[in-house]
Amino acid sequence: MKKNIRIIFVSICFLILSLQGITAQEKTHTDPYADIFNYAQTLYSADALEQAQTEFKRYIFMQNYSQGAFVAQAFCTLAQIYEKQEQWSLAVQAIENAINTLEPEEINSKAADALRIQHIKYLYKASQNSKKYLSDNLFIFSYMSLPQISDEVKQCAYSAAIANAVINGRIEYAQKTYEKAIELFPQGWNEQQLQTMEQGFQKLASFKPKNQRLAGYLSFIPGLGQLYATNYKDSLNAFLLNGSIIAVSVYSIFTFDFWTFSLLEFDPLLRFMKGNIYNAQKDAYNYNLKKQNEFTEPILECLKPE
Repeated sequence: MKKNIRIIFVSICFLILSLQGITAQEKTHTDPYADIFNYAQTLYSADALEQAQTEFKRYIFMQNYSQGAFVAQAFCTLAQIYEKQEQWSLAVQAIENAINTLEPEEINSKAADALRIQHIKYLYKASQNSKKYLSDNLFIFSYMSLPQISDEVKQCAYSAAIANAVINGRIEYAQKTYEKAIELFPQGWNEQQLQTMEQGFQKLASFKPKNQRLAGYLSFIPGLGQLYATNYKDSLNAFLLNGSIIAVSVYSIFTFDFWTFSLLEFDPLLRFMKGNIYNAQKDAYNYNLKKQNEFTEPILECLKPE
């Protein structure tokens, strides 16, 4: 889905109230706190984000005493501020508040869809930071399920849910949801994107990760654990270093030189063996992570809501 959602969203922040058939100038006259809003916009345009954030909040707070004309715009711009600061949970809250200001006749409008798509993007970003499953989010479930939601919003919700599942290693769920999305939106992705995602899921399904415990057991033979984890350089180093210490220790034992073995060789031997086991397990983990990222990154490029 290659659409410039950001441009639409920014435009909506300043045009959403036009759906009510009232010009901004007319609303300024009916909003006693319009000066606060205009001042906040000026600060935002000057990239004074902290001060703008304070003024937008002050304007929204004043709506407890008067029905303001720019509440939706204030929440939208607050969401943009939080986006720039990468405070995704706050951005989610702000855009949800903007959606809640929609009038009944605006619920199914293009403006509402643009806000919902931005909402999905923020939910996706927030879930990455918290490691939560996006499929469990009530908003995402609603966007994916409710019949009154537009196909554009549904596809975006499906994309975010699939991408989140891939990131969290829920490959089976991701693939099933992807197959359902293809049925619902056969024209939602181009041929190249479909091919890329199909190949990625096939590679993930056939991938056999390295066993970290097995890598540790193999490390009792110096370098074999790292060799199993495909870290050939460390494997050679471990074989030469640990092998040399083992050889010297075995020689001391067979020559009954227990004094040298106990004082000079036993402790280094034990330390190197522990390090060898740990490094082999770490190498196996890094190998699995590298391969999974290699297979998932092309999928995420096709899916992530931007």
